[in-house]
Amino acid sequence: MKQQTKGGALHRLWQALPWLWMAAAYLFDLWYQLVPGKWIVDSDLASEMILSDLLNKEGSIISHNWFYSTELKVVNLQWFYRLGLLLFPDDWHLARAFGMAVTLALYAACMLFFVKCARLGRPGLWMVGTLLWPFGQHYLVYAIYGGYYLVYTFFYMLVLALVLRSLDADNKHCALQWLAACIVTAIAGMNGVKQLMVFHAPLCIAAAILLVLALHDSGTSDWKTALQHCRRQVRLFAASLVTAVAGAAGYFISNSVMSRLYDFKSYSFIVWDRDENWFTLDRILMDFFHEFGYQNGSGIFHFGGIAAGIGLLLGGWMFFCIVRLLLRLKKLETNDQLLVLLLVAMLAVCGISYAYFHEYYLYFWLMNMPVAIAVMAVELKTEDFRLPGARQLLGVVLAGCFTVCAVNTVRQEIENPYLAHKGLDAAADWLVDNGYTEGYATFWNGNAMTELTNGKLDVWTLQSLDEDYVPNWLQRKDHLTTDPRHPFLLIDTETDGPAENAGLVQNGECTEVYNDGRFVIYDFAGADAVHAAAK
Repeated sequence: MKQQTKGGALHRLWQALPWLWMAAAYLFDLWYQLVPGKWIVDSDLASEMILSDLLNKEGSIISHNWFYSTELKVVNLQWFYRLGLLLFPDDWHLARAFGMAVTLALYAACMLFFVKCARLGRPGLWMVGTLLWPFGQHYLVYAIYGGYYLVYTFFYMLVLALVLRSLDADNKHCALQWLAACIVTAIAGMNGVKQLMVFHAPLCIAAAILLVLALHDSGTSDWKTALQHCRRQVRLFAASLVTAVAGAAGYFISNSVMSRLYDFKSYSFIVWDRDENWFTLDRILMDFFHEFGYQNGSGIFHFGGIAAGIGLLLGGWMFFCIVRLLLRLKKLETNDQLLVLLLVAMLAVCGISYAYFHEYYLYFWLMNMPVAIAVMAVELKTEDFRLPGARQLLGVVLAGCFTVCAVNTVRQEIENPYLAHKGLDAAADWLVDNGYTEGYATFWNGNAMTELTNGKLDVWTLQSLDEDYVPNWLQRKDHLTTDPRHPFLLIDTETDGPAENAGLVQNGECTEVYNDGRFVIYDFAGADAVHAAAK
């Protein structure tokens, strides 16, 4: 009897293991937000907080007094940050942590909904847990901590879940699910062109391939009979086209209408521009291969080096899953077939686009991560394991590998931040303690100083330290028409160069008031002195 009780407890623990791992990932993310994340703030991320504070003060949804970046981002993190600022108006760090706690919870809920709609079963639970662990540097900075790409993937994974759910629904419920998917897609399209390129174009390609394969295997030469035989594939292809049109409509509204009302730089400036010095397709695909936890610079036999090697193995495992699933594609269910072909189409569309567009950053690959992890789950679900317990054991091993990569990534980010600048919080606090409220800095310090001081510092970001030009990029518009009173000038000698070489310092009447070896602060009597130095 005792043995049966003990065996039942172990079985329940085994069944709960993916949920416990998922909860551990969520708590790990919150710890990072609350403890080391307090100072690991860069100006890109801080701009969202500044905008959220501005929107709260204006009581608006989109601000006319803000220079946005390459996208308007109608629905983004500012909704969660605004709520956080209402709860913690004097502590922007807690406001950010609260906003990301809500965002991560919604992200997990969306992934669980997708897992149910895609019928991934227990391996899908491991997938959700994996996506909550910050296993790669860019995934940590831009998704788990910064949240940018969680919003993008949240939208398209929700659309994908609704499309998969509609395949077996009756006509009425199918139409309702398509309508919901189109509304979500149109809103996402207003955020920019990323989702159209990264998700909808590959989805149309994957759905078309599935339809062609199904028609070929239908065993009839009559079109009507063949289409009836391929009902699920026809519905899938139609859904991919309808949602793509909705996304294009949202992007058209953003690019043609909203761009005339608000200030942001759309991606219309990108051109086909392939030259010999640009990235090759194999190099770009290798970047995606490295997103699973590999980082340069660690000793092979140190913890960081071992974690980097595990990251390489995880990237190799992803490609193994693709090959293995493609070889037995016909044996898979339609949902699983779609996920495999969707990832292949994503790699093809994104890889070729990044190779021929003269605009590419490593973190662009982050939007592909949920589908890549989903394909791993498909392999785990469908592989014919002969040994009992092998499927569950492999899931645990993969979970352990992703956890090791996540711990190493966070450790590396704390020691050597990817974008944030160590010591900036101390310099910003010194300014507040000594009565400064307004001043100048270059971009990668300016907005971060505002968030680090809970909005007490208002910083005009300069294009360079040799001129007084204030660019129209991620700051308030009134910075172009007003000047700071009794301004300071902060120089980061590691990123801006030696302080004595700055033109505003060489030619201006200013006094050095702070120097900690990296950050140097100068005091100007007024903005006129800065303008005179710039001339």
